[in-house]
Amino acid sequence: MKYIYKIVLAITAVLCFGQNLAANEQVELKEHFLKKIDEIILIVAKKEFTKDERNGKIVKSLTPMFDFELMAKLSLGNRWKDLSDTEKEKFVALYVERMKQSYSSKIDAYKDEKVEIKKVEQAKEDRITLVTDLVSKTEKLEIAYKFHKPKKPIASKDSWLIYDVEILGVSILKTDIAQFKEFLHTKSMSELMDALAKQS
Repeated sequence: MKYIYKIVLAITAVLCFGQNLAANEQVELKEHFLKKIDEIILIVAKKEFTKDERNGKIVKSLTPMFDFELMAKLSLGNRWKDLSDTEKEKFVALYVERMKQSYSSKIDAYKDEKVEIKKVEQAKEDRITLVTDLVSKTEKLEIAYKFHKPKKPIASKDSWLIYDVEILGVSILKTDIAQFKEFLHTKSMSELMDALAKQS
């Protein structure tokens, strides 16, 4: 009986330790995210920057927090494995540039909005979702940032990386998946890359 009691205590201790680690990671991620938001708000507020200078600084600030490369891979679904190494490299470069331009231009348009974290969800050990409100004087816009933790650290990247963003429940990644699938139903990968190049 004592042996069983010791086992139960040991398991409980391990579970509590794991929960504490998860809670600590959530707190650290929240703090890092809010710090990054403050950094970007300061960039947007600087009137002495030209639009191109401001967007360049926004991209530089955001890049370590986003896994654009993984987003590029996931956006093609099963098509990804059919690409040559050269095609994969080219597609990732085009996708990353497109996403950087898209995010920087959207953020550049923000004026007096505030970001509030509503809740933190952690369905898996290596997945965390920060559900936030973008609050303006007239409305609230719910935006959920989905993070994953790579098994191995990635050079020049944060330990937790955003791989999808949901705006009012609409996933940017799933939207890309649907659009690319529809495009490739009638056109070639080369034509898709040409279209992405025009958006950059």
